[in-house]
Amino acid sequence: MKRMLPVLLLTTLLSPQVPVSSLTIEQVMTAQELQQTGVATLSSQQREALNRWLVRYTTRTLSPAQASNTRCSPAIESAISGEFKGWEGETIFKLANGQIWQQAEYDYMYSYSYSPDVTIYQTRSGCRMKVEDEDETILVSRIK
Repeated sequence: MKRMLPVLLLTTLLSPQVPVSSLTIEQVMTAQELQQTGVATLSSQQREALNRWLVRYTTRTLSPAQASNTRCSPAIESAISGEFKGWEGETIFKLANGQIWQQAEYDYMYSYSYSPDVTIYQTRSGCRMKVEDEDETILVSRIK
């Protein structure tokens, strides 16, 4: 199975040992997401303000129980069982290891591949899934 270095790096940066107070937008968004959302074009003052907001938001929304949830820590490496057609709304992902995960945030992304490798890793906002050869990631929750 391919190693997904950016995913593992992100997993390390957002591990429970990293204090929420040091969290930055660059740690939770990919370079592509920074560009697509316009965050990359913000001034340093605007980016600092956004990072302060992110820390406040994360501190308020994460309970200690959520922060210690380790359903995807250590990272899970498997493959989609069969066809992968992206995600839209409440997509369910059946993995080759028998686990079943469901999209946990609204987003739409179309891509087709057969049995791509996936890595599911812990972030402060929950479990995030990275599909091989895709730049975007999606928040997921395990249903089986």
